[in-house]
Amino acid sequence: MYLSTTIATFSCLVSAGLCKSLWQETTPQITQPYTLKRNLGIVLVGSGTISTYFPITGNSSDNAFTLMITTGSSTGGPNAFPHVHRQTYETFYASKGRLQMWGESNEGFLANTSVQTTRIMMPGDFSAIPNNILISVLAPGSFERYFFSSAVMNDLNLTGPLNETELAPYDVYPQRNFTPQYDLVDKKAGPGNWHDRPNELPLDDKNSIWVARDYGPKWLHSKDGVYQIVSPFVGSQQTNAMFTHGSITMSQKSNGAPSSSVTSPYATAFMVEEGQLAVMVKGFRTAHLVDGDVFFALPSTPFSYYAEAYFTKFLLGGMVFTILPPRGSAGQQKGLHDVTAEVFAINLQLIS
Repeated sequence: MYLSTTIATFSCLVSAGLCKSLWQETTPQITQPYTLKRNLGIVLVGSGTISTYFPITGNSSDNAFTLMITTGSSTGGPNAFPHVHRQTYETFYASKGRLQMWGESNEGFLANTSVQTTRIMMPGDFSAIPNNILISVLAPGSFERYFFSSAVMNDLNLTGPLNETELAPYDVYPQRNFTPQYDLVDKKAGPGNWHDRPNELPLDDKNSIWVARDYGPKWLHSKDGVYQIVSPFVGSQQTNAMFTHGSITMSQKSNGAPSSSVTSPYATAFMVEEGQLAVMVKGFRTAHLVDGDVFFALPSTPFSYYAEAYFTKFLLGGMVFTILPPRGSAGQQKGLHDVTAEVFAINLQLIS
């Protein structure tokens, strides 16, 4: 049973014709609140079965962050050459299929003092590198310019027309001496737990982060009979207070109960994984998001949301994300902060 949208905090109380639609046909080139259906947005098609979508770009987010979604079958080897970023922080979330990913501190790699970490990522697994379907968030935004400029290359192979010196303006620094590790045991190699024990987040922004599905930290938020399980993937300590990435699993809203309200001074994005989510922004018609749909809100844009299915899960990303407690109460208020800082060698491989 789905609820009527007439009870929404930001419902249009006048003719629906006077309210704009949040839905766009492709990624906007200007900053504005918007929603995109699954697999819509700017797309780059590589050789074979590899495709990359950009539902959020530097232009659409005022350079806050970039959201990219990569789909493809087994590549038989690394899909990108080993490289580091000096200013860009990347997070990775496996939505379908499985993939192998590698990460290592660049400083330790160059000094031969660190240990390489690699994981087989399954649906729901997360990794972050400070500075199948794979969902990646990069901060700050506009990193997609690199992919657009290198589209003429053969799956980012350095034998293409761009040489290594031309990659630096895009914050991409190849590490040719990096050798990916393949001798995994129980889908992992290197330090830390995986699908065996709890995955603790590091207390600084100098380490790569690996969080297996349902093995990371969680906290429960309850208000007006609606429960939200918030699972932070990266927070203030891990990202130098620059970017947020996590997930929310939400119960259906009771009839007559208010929607959850959010006002963030920074850009915020949702991507629905399961169920159905209603999102309301003043001046716009209520948008109903299902699996794979994306919502983006500008900084300082008040919006509200609620689950229209009994079980709804969505990813969230942004600079600061806060769930507001009831006024005048000691309700729980939590903030997730966000990301950028260190340089790590990274690579990934799609696996059949």
